[in-house]
Amino acid sequence: MVEAAPPEGHPVANPACAARALGARLFFEGGEINALLAGAGGILRTSAPRSIRYGLAQLRRELAAPPLRILHVVFAPAAPRPVLLGLVRLANDGREPIELTYTELWDVPGSRPQPEPGACSCDSEAGERALADASLAVRGRAPDPLPSVGLALELRLVLPPRSVRELAFAYAAPPPGEPAGLLVRAWRGDVRDELRRVVSVWLARTPGPNSLAAYRVEALRWPE
Repeated sequence: MVEAAPPEGHPVANPACAARALGARLFFEGGEINALLAGAGGILRTSAPRSIRYGLAQLRRELAAPPLRILHVVFAPAAPRPVLLGLVRLANDGREPIELTYTELWDVPGSRPQPEPGACSCDSEAGERALADASLAVRGRAPDPLPSVGLALELRLVLPPRSVRELAFAYAAPPPGEPAGLLVRAWRGDVRDELRRVVSVWLARTPGPNSLAAYRVEALRWPE
């Protein structure tokens, strides 16, 4: 199921950070955010999801290759900070383990890409840009070789039967002169709880049955 979005797209934003979802595609700082999963007998991409849902400061994309199910959520934190956060839920509904290679992608324009512990970063005219593993236990690694365009992190996973695994990511875009690592550390291990806070904050600010429409009106006023 694909929900209808306004012609100008659905904002995934706070006052310090603005991304835009156009259909299944999510753009932030001139680059598209996606995920790629290899395993379970094929390749799954968030650019071709089974379903899309637009929410309060968030985009949800669902993928499936039974018995594997994936929910990929990208959202803007409640605090006005120049960072997006991602929460990924991987579920194995089957009776056999599933081996996966998971790749998180942000093709943000930049130069001098470099691997870092649990992250991949580059320089842009607007400041440092980083894609980082924001889980409490960091397992993501920059691929070798690094992508020719944008940033990427890879994880190799084994999902036991009847199990669920969560991954967390940060897409940091600080202003010039500020390190991206400070933004990542602020939410490391706290991404799931921050998603709950975001929904609570926006429901309080935009109560009633039209909270999503009210959020869009406010968010689209913020400069990109």
